[in-house]
Amino acid sequence: ARARARLVEQMKIVHKTAYWGQLSLGTPPQPFKVIFDTGSGNLIVPATRCRSLGCAPHRKYDPKASTSSSSVTNERGDDFSEITFGTGQIAGTFYKDNLCIGDSLCFDAKFIGADAMTADPFQDIPFDGILGLGFKDLSMGDGFNIVDDLQRTAASSSVFSFFVSDADDSEVTFGGCRPERLASDVVWAPVEVESWWQVTIDDITLDNAPKGLCDGKCQVAVDTGTSMLAGPSGLVGKLRAMVGARDDCSNFNELPTLGFQIGEIVLNLRPDDYMDKSSAGCSFSLMALDVPPPKGPVFILGDPFLRRFVTIYDRSRPAVGFAVARHRGAEDEADASRLIARIGGGARSSALPSAPGAVAVGNASGVNLHLSGGMMVGDTAEVEVDRIGSRSSRRSSASRSSRSSDSGGGDGKGGG
Repeated sequence: ARARARLVEQMKIVHKTAYWGQLSLGTPPQPFKVIFDTGSGNLIVPATRCRSLGCAPHRKYDPKASTSSSSVTNERGDDFSEITFGTGQIAGTFYKDNLCIGDSLCFDAKFIGADAMTADPFQDIPFDGILGLGFKDLSMGDGFNIVDDLQRTAASSSVFSFFVSDADDSEVTFGGCRPERLASDVVWAPVEVESWWQVTIDDITLDNAPKGLCDGKCQVAVDTGTSMLAGPSGLVGKLRAMVGARDDCSNFNELPTLGFQIGEIVLNLRPDDYMDKSSAGCSFSLMALDVPPPKGPVFILGDPFLRRFVTIYDRSRPAVGFAVARHRGAEDEADASRLIARIGGGARSSALPSAPGAVAVGNASGVNLHLSGGMMVGDTAEVEVDRIGSRSSRRSSASRSSRSSDSGGGDGKGGG
């Protein structure tokens, strides 16, 4: 019976759905666990003023306990904002304080200290806040963008990379990328829209054959804050039908590679990357998400893609680099020619596309930060659809005295 139980467990493919690391704010430092999220543009942590249920389980920023803290406004004179995530909402005050990522990467940063966070979804998340690594378009105003702050702090810090896995060795590196994490050369794609880290692909492929799903081009956002793949509902429906994965897993071993075409190069996911497999059956890690123009329609490459490929983000280009992640050493190197292939499946040249003057992947002075991983509680997919597709913000110039004293009320619905 024990042997059978072990076999059943080995047959499961259930992936982690969130990755978070630690940073500190203030003098002396106050530590926080945050998602490092390329799909948003603000640093948000709970603050001591917050009495909402959404803040209750989390560490809270105390401006009075930091000698380097100050209240700030953006260029419109706003000192406060409300942000709607679809399933939830936060309301918070603008601060500036010393931010440290690791021991050596420290700079003054402007951020939101949340005075109210709704219980759904924030009460159940395993981290305290969000550090947005998207472009300025997603931030609260001038001086609020962390990626721009990194570039001003040191030119090398404008490059950062993610290596994520289902093991306990995930990390984000600021200042380049660790070469030992790569099992292939790097394929670079220019950023087309400076909002998310959004690049253009030519098509979506199955077993290296283009399927004509993009009408010439598809916009793709590489998003470290999303646990699934996502795309426009029409495209998702067609792709599901083409893949043909059965809920009972009976054709799992016959499923195709799922690829994203950049020029003549294809970045491939294997079935165990894009499928979740358990004793309950099989499910495609792909959800429908209709982002309206001008930013959409867009396809989202979340954790299933990020576990297979190290992703490198170069603000100075701007461009995104992709390399096969080295999880299993020589075995991944042997697979690299199948995971980064050419259209039609022909052998690829060792000379892969690169951004002119792209930064070297290695950097001895880089900051490597360990990322913990785990399962999100509740309906993660629903939370993430709303985070990407329905995110909006209302900037308020109201002063502290004009805000309701019960904005952080115990019902967890404050800030509305």
